[in-house]
Amino acid sequence: MAIVAWCAVLACAAMVASCNVIEEELPSYAETSVVGVGDHAPQFEIESLGGEMLRIPNSEITLLVLFSHTCPDCKALFDKLQGYVESDEELPAIMAISRGGTEEEIARYRAENNYTIAMAADPQKEVYYKYATMYVPRCYLIDGSGVILFMTYEYTAGDARLMIDKYQELLR
Repeated sequence: MAIVAWCAVLACAAMVASCNVIEEELPSYAETSVVGVGDHAPQFEIESLGGEMLRIPNSEITLLVLFSHTCPDCKALFDKLQGYVESDEELPAIMAISRGGTEEEIARYRAENNYTIAMAADPQKEVYYKYATMYVPRCYLIDGSGVILFMTYEYTAGDARLMIDKYQELLR
């Protein structure tokens, strides 16, 4: 029986490889970015899960995180950011806007992971599409007048620290 199952797995792998499904190249980060460093961040206003209004621009330096509640890299980023939130470090205002997902899904994600970061659900992806067309998480460090100072795509180890360091450099 195990041999039959193994043969089925090999046959499926051969079919996928022969279909050239994997050969399609994905667009670059630059090709999927609507805005970049030095641009004015697109304006938005959205209600957070806690009922407060999150908006860009606002009068303070803000770390905007665009994420998906199903994205493992987003979770890794939030775990790191939450650690900084719980420390005594000086941090920018942090707001996180979902790329899709209902308010209930985002609230459950926030509660299950014990995040205290301000989050908002954007089921229609209206905020996300003002900034990008593909890839999460995306992080934007935005000054009080709405200019994008720094940004990252997806998440790699050290990104959260890099954003915090950039913010702290601005305070000096």
